Formats: sequence, structure tokens, C-alpha cells
Amino acid sequence: MEIIPGIHQIRGRVANCFLVDDVELMLIDTGMPGNSSKITEYVKKTLQRNPQDIKTIVITHQHMDHVGSLSKMKEITGAKVAIHHADADYIRGKKPHSGPAYANAMVKLIQFIYRTKPVEPDILLKNGDVIGAYQVIHTPGHTPGSICLYNSVNKAIFVGDNLRYTQGKLMNPDMRLLPEYEKYKESMKRISKLDVEVILTGHTKAVIGGGSELLREFVEGF
Repeated sequence: MEIIPGIHQIRGRVANCFLVDDVELMLIDTGMPGNSSKITEYVKKTLQRNPQDIKTIVITHQHMDHVGSLSKMKEITGAKVAIHHADADYIRGKKPHSGPAYANAMVKLIQFIYRTKPVEPDILLKNGDVIGAYQVIHTPGHTPGSICLYNSVNKAIFVGDNLRYTQGKLMNPDMRLLPEYEKYKESMKRISKLDVEVILTGHTKAVIGGGSELLREFVEGF
């Protein structure tokens, strides 16, 4: 569905991914393995564009439910892959999935079943970079290289797994998924100072108004 003009959310089996529809298409996250057909069908049928119009794939963090279809989408589109340098070795296959032990075992099984392939990133992001119309904000805590993407014009921010939105409030991920909680709190305090209306989350519905107020309420609870 189109959340606001030019931003489309595609709900996967586990996580959301997003298409930013501009002169070129930018895909933010790819979902679990097997999600590529859903993305490409949306591009063709809803946007009336070619999958090859996706020129950039930005990864908010290295967890399987966000990078599972990355190698397939790279193969289909030829897009450049962008990820924060601190998470790059995970998609290269040089480091194991960072997370709880139970999740690591599941990731290995999924990788074996779907034969996912390592991906060499084309763009190594750092805090303050601009990609498309979005500023990269490094928000470590959930993973070392977690990022948000913020646009000061449409006041939209993509937050990956940093935040969930439920029952009218923003919430943090399960504490087991915040190995660096103090860094996480500092990251969230930084983004709470931005002028935000729209918040696009990795797993829950989007906030389509009043984002700044919700962010301030959230960080006040620390």
C-alpha cells in the first residue's frame, strides 16, 4: 500500500520492506527469503514500472528478516546495495548473524533451505551520508550498524527495527534484541530531536502523523 505519496509499504511474512518511488526506485530492506516475487510484482502491477528501475537497495540492519531476499533482488535488479559499514561483514557472509542463540540456529536453517548467497555491498554508509533524498542516521543498539533514514522535506523516517508502533504508542524491541541498550537509548534520543511526521517501522504499521510527539513521549520513558 502507499503510505504517503511516493512511499509504498510491502508487508512480508515477517517484516516490512518499502519502495521509495522517485525518478529512480529505492528499495529499503528486502524481507525474508522468498519475498522477491512479491516485491517485483508490486513494482510491475501497482507502480507500472520495471524491477530494474530499482537502482538502490538500502539495508537498515543485517538481520535475516530484512536481508533474506537481498541476493535475489540484487540479481533481478542489478541495484547497488547500501549498508552501514558496521553491518557489512554480515551480508558478506564473513560474520554470523548477530542476535540471540535461538535466532542464530534458525537463521542457519533458513540460509540452508533457501540457499541464500552472500552479497558484497556497493556502498558503505556512515552517519550523515545522504542516499536518495534521505539522510543516514547511525542508530546502534539493535545491531552495530543499524540505521534510520530521514527526509526533512516529507518529514518521514524509516526506523528499521528500532521502534514498534502499537496501541497508539512507540515501543522498543524485545530487550533480548537490544544487546547494547545504552547505545540504543542514545540513538533514540537523537532521532527524537528531528521534525518527524511519518514513522515507517520494520514490523508494525506506520505512524502517519504526529511522529515527533510520539518520539518525545517514548524517550521520556527511559
